[in-house]
Amino acid sequence: MGKHLRKYPVCTNCDYTFTKEQPDNFCPRCGQENHDLNVPFKHVALEVLEGTIHYDTKFWTTIKYLLFYPGKLTNEFHRGRRIGYVPPIRLYVFINFVFFFLLSMRVGHVENEQQNRSIAEQVKSKNAAEFLNQVEVANDSVTAVVGQKQLADSLVKVGRSEMVKQSKTLESTLEKMGSVSDFAPQATIDSLIRDADLSPNWYTQSAMRKGVHLIKLPQEQLITKLLKYWSVLMFVLMPIFALLLKLVFFKARRFYIEHLMFSIHLHCFVFLLFIIYMLSLYLFTSFDLFAWVNLLGALYLYLGLKRVFRRSRLRTLFNMAAVLFLYFFAGIITLGLGLLVSAVL
Repeated sequence: MGKHLRKYPVCTNCDYTFTKEQPDNFCPRCGQENHDLNVPFKHVALEVLEGTIHYDTKFWTTIKYLLFYPGKLTNEFHRGRRIGYVPPIRLYVFINFVFFFLLSMRVGHVENEQQNRSIAEQVKSKNAAEFLNQVEVANDSVTAVVGQKQLADSLVKVGRSEMVKQSKTLESTLEKMGSVSDFAPQATIDSLIRDADLSPNWYTQSAMRKGVHLIKLPQEQLITKLLKYWSVLMFVLMPIFALLLKLVFFKARRFYIEHLMFSIHLHCFVFLLFIIYMLSLYLFTSFDLFAWVNLLGALYLYLGLKRVFRRSRLRTLFNMAAVLFLYFFAGIITLGLGLLVSAVL
């Protein structure tokens, strides 16, 4: 879709008169863009979309290669063939926005105020009878799976007292946290930390204050915060994944930016795949394709690595396993550092 901007014959800022022979995209006197914004909303929306992702044939070409040709977009970028495709960062921003928008619609929608209660309110309203009923339901479920009443009862009774003890301790701690003000004195915070069998220090004190604040948030606000943290986490992990690629494929002697482009395209595909998965949940409610989605993601990574780095099948499989192994631990470390930072801030 090409741009068809509505022009003024005279600059609206400095009254400069344009001539037919000269370009009229910008005023040569003051530099203001010669663009009439008094247009229908549809025109503005399409223009914003185009300015964000260049919504034209290159967008559909990019999506086609992203979905069905693993690694091709990365190779095209390395060869300098970039004008025919959406820039990787713009593509990531757009797909990431759509993904988290759909995810927030699916997990963040609360139908009534009862469901929108905070964790503190839910714990406070929960009674012992309800908890014991849940234990009985769990007992019946175990019985149905095992098929032997006596064996199922013995398995449940072994850990039942410990489960009740731990659950009541957790509920008691959460209830105390819910009754404490966000601006409670340090002595109160230290008391809560000791109740949780922890030692007060700068980290546990900051984390406890953060927890006191979070458990009193309505469910919608809590989910919104969690989605925000997750989106930031995925953005941080993207360059880390590229760094791991450079480490595992160090003999390829490629610059970091080349590995980063592969990482961006891979994360775009994963987000796009889960967008399709979430849409499928609305269309096919009786089928869960989550396992197939993960399998397709692994297959896509393997084919992409093989196309970009041109290794043998066995070597590519070994390198992929090494990258995923390192990425798993990098994700845990990054998550831990993120929790540390969020607790302090």
